[in-house]
Amino acid sequence: MSEEIDILVPQNVRPDKIIAVVDGAILDLDLIAAMRGSLKSFPGSIHWHVKRGRAQGTLEITWWPEERRLWIKIQAGRKAPWIDEIAPRFKREIESRLRVSVA
Repeated sequence: MSEEIDILVPQNVRPDKIIAVVDGAILDLDLIAAMRGSLKSFPGSIHWHVKRGRAQGTLEITWWPEERRLWIKIQAGRKAPWIDEIAPRFKREIESRLRVSVA
């Protein structure tokens, strides 16, 4: 079983800005984008696999411009204690940065 956490995306933020905000938050929270690609099931999406150093676990983030949807996915098989701590922080950080982008 997996868990999804939606991230609020203001309507007037450009798609390229959203990608830059996610990339910046990954770095600023001392995380590593171990993979950045796309998901076949969400054409045109940007999908990140985020890790914390060498610790076990992977946090997945997907931006799907077609639906203007950004979300965090926590797969049961990729879960780790650091993910429980960082996922809500990551959501708050992204939403805060996106609000500033439109101000």
